[in-house]
Amino acid sequence: MTKWSGTPMYLTIAQEYRKRIVQGELEPEDKLPSEAELMSEFEVSRVVARRAVDVLRNEGLVVSHPGKGSFVKKIEKITRDSSNRYSRRKAGSTSPFKRDAAKTGKTADWEHVSSRERASQTIAKRLGIAANDPVMRTAYRFFSESQPIQVSDSWEPLALTGGTSVELPEDGAATGVVARMDLIGQHVDSVTEKVTARAALPEEAQRLELPAHSAYVLVIERTHYVGDQPVETCDIIFPGDRYELTYRLPVT
Repeated sequence: MTKWSGTPMYLTIAQEYRKRIVQGELEPEDKLPSEAELMSEFEVSRVVARRAVDVLRNEGLVVSHPGKGSFVKKIEKITRDSSNRYSRRKAGSTSPFKRDAAKTGKTADWEHVSSRERASQTIAKRLGIAANDPVMRTAYRFFSESQPIQVSDSWEPLALTGGTSVELPEDGAATGVVARMDLIGQHVDSVTEKVTARAALPEEAQRLELPAHSAYVLVIERTHYVGDQPVETCDIIFPGDRYELTYRLPVT
C-alpha cells in the first residue's frame, strides 16, 4: 500500500502508472491492472481506482475498451521538423504540414476559414499595428488519418495584403507565408517561434476532439518578419501526444 501523502489517492495512483508508462516499464498496448486489482494494490474504493484510470485516459496515455480493460495507448506522432521549415519554396509547392505527414506515411488534409476582423490589442502588438486596425484572420484545422491533430489561427495586416493576390491566404498561387509575401515584394528574412504549454481552452478541446477536462496542449506563437516589421503572426496549437517538435540549429 502507498502511504498517503496528502495528495488524493486517485492522483497518486495515476502518478505511479504515468511514471511506469513514461519510463517504459509499461509498453504500448500493455494492459493496465483491472479496477479490482488497483483496489487491492492501493487499498482504495472502486470509485478511486476508476478516477485514476480516467486521469490517464484524459492525458492520452491509455485507452479503454468496454469489457476488455484499459491499455497503454500506442501513439504514432507526426514530427514537425523546423530545420528547413521556412526556406523559400516555389509557388504551389507542398505545404510543410503535408510534408511532415508524408514522412511518417500518413495522409494529411485541412480545413480553413478566412474573415476580415479588427485586431485585438494582443494581436495588434504582435503585428506592430494599432488596435482595431483591419486584419485577415484565417482559422485552420489540420487532420492526419482523419483525426484532428492541430489547429491554428493566423493574422495578417490588411494594410499590407488587402487588395493583392495574396489577401486570402489559401486562394492564391503560392503556398506558405514566405512564398506569398514574396509575390507582393515583402521578402521575409526571419521567423520567431515561442513554445509554451497550457491547459486546453474549451473551444480548442472541442476542435481537437480532446477530453473536456485535464487536456493539455503545446502552443507555438509564430511571427514572420521583414526586417523588424511583422507581416504575419499565428497561434499553432496541438496535443503533445499527437505531434513532436524537432530542431536542428547551427552552432556559431
